[in-house]
Amino acid sequence: MADILNQTARLATLDQLCETTIPAFISPIPSRDTLRAWFDQAGVPRFKSNPTAKRGGGTVFYSVAGVEKLFRNHTLAPA
Repeated sequence: MADILNQTARLATLDQLCETTIPAFISPIPSRDTLRAWFDQAGVPRFKSNPTAKRGGGTVFYSVAGVEKLFRNHTLAPA
């Protein structure tokens, strides 16, 4: 059971990132549109649950490691 709790996520939705990862780097959390723009501009890998769908395609998952790297490179460390 402890092994399951110690594993880190590889992919997360924007809502999951706003709940877990992003608050560790910045506060207050920017809007979802701003975050999407930042992630696209930084080239954070994203994946759709159904990439072959003509419209929509379901939930979009972002690489947690890519998001963490973005914020580590663009935020100041506390003094």
